[in-house]
Amino acid sequence: MSRAVADCDPTDRLPFLELMIEALRPGQPLPIFSAIMTEAREWAAWASRAELKAFCLASYEAMSGPDQAAFLGHLDRRAAA
Repeated sequence: MSRAVADCDPTDRLPFLELMIEALRPGQPLPIFSAIMTEAREWAAWASRAELKAFCLASYEAMSGPDQAAFLGHLDRRAAA
């Protein structure tokens, strides 16, 4: 791939690299066909840092108040361990 980037016209390098990076993204999570946490962990293993942060925050914001509190409690327990 580095040879393709080097051979690319300099004005086309950034768009080319952006396309390559986009192609490597896992995209949005797929419908769940097996255990939900297994599917979520498999998606997260391939997700970019930006995707992880965006989906995490969006998921948290979509939770009810009690679910948000339970989630934060889970994180506190993990931090204390």
